[in-house]
Amino acid sequence: MILLMKLVFLCCCSKRELVSAFTLQDEANLQASLLAGYNKDLKPGWDRDVPLQINIRFALFSIKEFNFNTGKLSMTGLFFINWTDERLAWNPTNYNHTKKTTIPQNKVWLPEIINVNPYDDLTGLRQDHLTISLQYNGVCRWFTIQSFEVVCDADVTKYPFDTQTCELHFHIWGYYSHEIDLVISSSEIDLSLYVENSIWEIRGATLISPSLKYSKTKEIVVKLEMKRRTPYYVVSLIIPIIAVSFLMAFVFILPHDSGERVGFSTTVLLSIIVYLTIIQDLLPESSEPNISALGYVLVTYVVNGSFVVVEVIITSRFHRNSSENPVPRYLRCIVTSLRRMRRKNVSVKPIGTCSKINKTDNDENGGDENSDVQWGEVLTLFDTLCFAFTLFVFFMSALIYLCVVIT
Repeated sequence: MILLMKLVFLCCCSKRELVSAFTLQDEANLQASLLAGYNKDLKPGWDRDVPLQINIRFALFSIKEFNFNTGKLSMTGLFFINWTDERLAWNPTNYNHTKKTTIPQNKVWLPEIINVNPYDDLTGLRQDHLTISLQYNGVCRWFTIQSFEVVCDADVTKYPFDTQTCELHFHIWGYYSHEIDLVISSSEIDLSLYVENSIWEIRGATLISPSLKYSKTKEIVVKLEMKRRTPYYVVSLIIPIIAVSFLMAFVFILPHDSGERVGFSTTVLLSIIVYLTIIQDLLPESSEPNISALGYVLVTYVVNGSFVVVEVIITSRFHRNSSENPVPRYLRCIVTSLRRMRRKNVSVKPIGTCSKINKTDNDENGGDENSDVQWGEVLTLFDTLCFAFTLFVFFMSALIYLCVVIT
């Protein structure tokens, strides 16, 4: 008995589906009836005092390119737009229970949505090959996919640890806000179909409709917050720059007799200049809002390296003339002053050694303390000071850059 009831139920359902299934001729008759006398130049809505409500949401497919030099952002996205056109409503029972149909978009009214910050020419969402999905209650669903090229000014202050915010601005062209009301169905941009970009990571994607003080039209803004993927730049740019710049100070440890000081310092300086050239080619030429902090660091390293080359040349000249010329008096005073400072910092000696120390001090104080200063001691002191100063500039520049990119 139960099995028989199930069979009867299935037969009834199948019969109902067969009855409700519409044919090609039914859909053709429906479209012919809907488009007869239809004027696509007139905005939908019987009551012209009530604004037409258009619901909109956005899905991001991919980010193709973001060129810093030109400020060009290329991306592909899909708009989901729907509204109600009472002229396109029908009774399904009159057309063999036909509840939906699809019509080419060039045959019905469409909202003229224009991208107002394009990179080249103004572009709209209309595409000749797209269609409109119609429901029997007059609801029109428009799914328009398009590639957008917009202007986005980059802030490269923290490059390559930067985060960029780009916006796409869209206006309803030809209608004021009291005629068309744009309603955002979802403020969150749909990323379910998004294909990850190898350079940029999406940190935030929102769809907003800001209020405009000096315009009577509605605006839709697609706002993207993108963070650069940094591992490649750390490995190929940051680490080599740090390693090469760190070598600059160690030129003062090389022996003077080796003859390699000038060549070593010049090679390191040229390497830093090469990295500076690479960064300048990657970044835009504009100075607004800021120049890259990494560029400032490299310029500091270049200036520091130039001073190092000059210092090396000076010490090489002093070393060559050390056997012919005596040490100038001001250099001897500096060396002897440092000797006294070091002597004050010497730890306390046992009592048995005090007589020797006092005797040595008396001998030195009794004679000319500056007379035994040699060029070798002067050059060693100069190399020590230059080594410490070069390392200080290197670490301070790196620390300042680190503070800038972290904050």
